[in-house]
Amino acid sequence: MKKYVFLGGYDKTDLILFLAKMAVLSDKTVLFIDTTASQKARYTVPAMAPTQKYITTFEGIDVAVGFSSMEDIIGYTYDGTIDYDMVILDVDSLMAYQNFGIEPLDEHCFVTGFDLYSIRRGLEVLEGLPAPTRVSKIYFTKDMLPDEDEYVMYLSQGLKVIWNEDIIYFPFERGDQNVINTNQRFGKIKIKGLSKDYIDALEFIAEENLGLTDGEVRKAIKIMEKA
Repeated sequence: MKKYVFLGGYDKTDLILFLAKMAVLSDKTVLFIDTTASQKARYTVPAMAPTQKYITTFEGIDVAVGFSSMEDIIGYTYDGTIDYDMVILDVDSLMAYQNFGIEPLDEHCFVTGFDLYSIRRGLEVLEGLPAPTRVSKIYFTKDMLPDEDEYVMYLSQGLKVIWNEDIIYFPFERGDQNVINTNQRFGKIKIKGLSKDYIDALEFIAEENLGLTDGEVRKAIKIMEKA
């Protein structure tokens, strides 16, 4: 059971749901844990009679909300165990990073926009890394300018971060946000209407970071486009 960690103060819920759905369509069992302060999944993922903490199933993805640690989730389950192919975590604090037993060998992605809050809150987590850790950069930006990456590199000097070479860009597109808003209103995970750039970025992360094969990704995208 490998952990896939999406770090930062930027809103990552919908990105993770798209990726988790692709994994489920590739016959993987997936647990998505929202550890963030805002707990956006509580408000955008449909759940029957949600309580302070709960696990609900949404389009084949188990979604855990309101838990303070991995032990807290294990204690909540019927048999005191969790067994998934993938555990995907949305993390925006060092405390959550530590409480959920994340290790340097787990897959790490740093997700940020270029507002100061997103960058600095994400860097707070990176500052607490216990050992040198390889991290991928995912940027939500309109311009995709070299100085944006240079700014992140400057702020992260001296941290225990080994940045992966590739940078994954998600453009700000009104059409993409409209698709996301519609998904939230109707309780669905659909990609029809997303820009090619957005879908290309999803495919890249699914292969390079989640370890899905090219064939699995193509199959998942085709199913999600027809949904």
